[in-house]
Amino acid sequence: MRLLGLLLAALLALAGCGWGSEPEPPAEPTKRVDERGTRTDLDPLTTRFPDLGDPVSATWQSGTLGDDRTAPGPATYWIDAVVTVEPEVADSLRAQPSSDIGRDMDLVDAVADEVGDGSFAPVAVVGPDMWQVDAWVAADRDVVVVCARGG
Repeated sequence: MRLLGLLLAALLALAGCGWGSEPEPPAEPTKRVDERGTRTDLDPLTTRFPDLGDPVSATWQSGTLGDDRTAPGPATYWIDAVVTVEPEVADSLRAQPSSDIGRDMDLVDAVADEVGDGSFAPVAVVGPDMWQVDAWVAADRDVVVVCARGG
């Protein structure tokens, strides 16, 4: 009887440890917006992403990835931007679509609200060294969306 009790206890312990269950995928890090909030200045964008040319306007935010529980150390920065570019820049980007589908648009709310309707195609936009840059151009407007991460 004692052996049966020990065996039952061992099975319950294994079941409680998630034995046989699928591991959960890691959660995306939280985007923490820096103290500047929503921005419309263009120079920081054109300096980092020269393929945008001389934009007409932009709405963007930036910050660091992680939360207050993150250990101190090197930070990963991000930029989410919706940029209205000159027609020739949009046409040039449309003519050279990206072969890498990349990530989905995962924008902070204030920037996502600026995207608008319509379809977007992934395009290659050059960014700073060691940054992952995902970008999309609107099919029927001169709008480019940029999601970039780097450190």
